[in-house]
Amino acid sequence: MTRAVTRKSSDRIASLNRVRKKAGYDFLLLSDPTDIAYACGFISSSVVLLIGAKTRILFTDFRYQQSVEQFCRRSKEWGFVIVKRSVGEELAPYVPAGSHVGFQSDYMTVDTFSRMKKRLRRVRFSGCAEHIEPLFMVKRDDELAAMRNAARIGDRAFKMLLPHIVPGVTELDLVKRLESYCSELGSQKPSFDTIVLFGERSALPHGKPDPVRLKRGMFVLIDFGCTVEGFASDMTRTVVCGKASARQRELYRTVYAAQRRTREQARSGMTGSALDALARIPIMKAGYGDQFGHALGHGVGRRIHEAPRLSATVTARIPAGAVVTIEPGIYLPGFGGVRIEDMVVMRPEGATLLTHTSRELVEL
Repeated sequence: MTRAVTRKSSDRIASLNRVRKKAGYDFLLLSDPTDIAYACGFISSSVVLLIGAKTRILFTDFRYQQSVEQFCRRSKEWGFVIVKRSVGEELAPYVPAGSHVGFQSDYMTVDTFSRMKKRLRRVRFSGCAEHIEPLFMVKRDDELAAMRNAARIGDRAFKMLLPHIVPGVTELDLVKRLESYCSELGSQKPSFDTIVLFGERSALPHGKPDPVRLKRGMFVLIDFGCTVEGFASDMTRTVVCGKASARQRELYRTVYAAQRRTREQARSGMTGSALDALARIPIMKAGYGDQFGHALGHGVGRRIHEAPRLSATVTARIPAGAVVTIEPGIYLPGFGGVRIEDMVVMRPEGATLLTHTSRELVEL
């Protein structure tokens, strides 16, 4: 699959070149198609990007020749090379002997790297993954617009689904219906495998839907996302089929209060651990600390999980313009679980919601 997108990328390229110079690299070699899409806007399943002081080249194969030609006509700062043999052989004329190249060691396979290194024998390679990921945390206005649209589709699709959450329906029935609604409303694809879990199975944070039939009194946990222009949304809601029991209400109130507290106090500049603590401490005080076993949230963008991370171990500060999830949960084996998840844009003045579906307990 390939697609060319003409968006300004000068800010991202400037950031990559700053990283390159600070780390002492002559070149950066990106091989992760998602990061390449972030960096320059060219989208392909088979592409490598080389950046140097005066070098901006996309390497792809014959299948994508027309797309890369079109992209480079629109974005004239970029050149391209069609790979006819191996990436290493095609890189050789552009990477002189003695060069120091930063490459994505977390993405490139050992076999691919070995073949490339054999061809570029007098080139020094260093892993640069830790330098690349943070560069794409801050989302541009056009990227935020796509994510806002994806979230809006999710809100509408969830509302359409509610009347179908009735006794006798299966988890798989609701998955198919929800994904169909999202598609009809404009989602390109689910941003991850849709999760619908009933009853005690809702205590599985990332359980796989089964042909389990819904009964009255059961929790229904729904975690899903949409995709617009390659950007994802992510939202979780937990409802009850029928009237909630006292224990279900108590569990829901605890998660609801923790999630609301975190949303209302979240600001850019806070650390991932500080945000995690906002939700975790009240859940611990309520006696459910051991039942909140995952991190508070994660970044969202072209990937459904990306930087920044919101967890007790993350000391990095969240930049303004980053999109993250806030998703505390409590999971009681044999009983059920509650998770409430929203996607927000981090700003100095607070967190701006992208998902707007009500967080109040819904009894159907």
